[in-house]
Amino acid sequence: MTAPSSWPPCLPGAGEHLAHALPTDGHFLGEPAAVWACLADDHGGAQPASRLMELLARRLPRRGTTRPLGAATGTATALWRAALDANLPPGALADAGHFAAALPDAVWLPLARRSAAHTPAQARADKVAERAAAHPREPDALLLAAHLLTRPAPEDAADVRRHARTLLQAAEALPAPDRPAEAEQLRRALVEAGEVDLAPTPAPTD
Repeated sequence: MTAPSSWPPCLPGAGEHLAHALPTDGHFLGEPAAVWACLADDHGGAQPASRLMELLARRLPRRGTTRPLGAATGTATALWRAALDANLPPGALADAGHFAAALPDAVWLPLARRSAAHTPAQARADKVAERAAAHPREPDALLLAAHLLTRPAPEDAADVRRHARTLLQAAEALPAPDRPAEAEQLRRALVEAGEVDLAPTPAPTD
């Protein structure tokens, strides 16, 4: 993976150094908020910001490997949070979907949910939805899946719907006191995405 070639003038030489430097030094280019603001201005926009998200994600240890998390995980998480708070333009968080292969669940879920709320068309949306489906007790997982359903890439749409259905079924199988209220929001999103069999049956009238 190479860094984008059209970095804005306020980040000179960034393309050659970002992939190696940022995961170990989140302030390599200055304050994270200022870096994201630079990427989002008229010189950059959504594409460089989104590509930076992918670069950060790809430098992290994959889930299920024995490679230690290390400082890069905390740095990437802080940069991701800074991006979420930076008022980036629509589409700028699309490549946050690549984080689905990294980070502990407790860290990943709320950040992934916020990213999908900002940019529903997430990269690797099928993998994001698959990971969310393993957490039926978590409101963030249900909301994340609901956001993904609004604008998946055509090649991911069927898998996103399938994983979202699995998540909804698991949530509805929970005892009522343990069932997140957000399950109903996911149901509505599935119906709007074409899963009409999940629509509530109207009550009979006299």
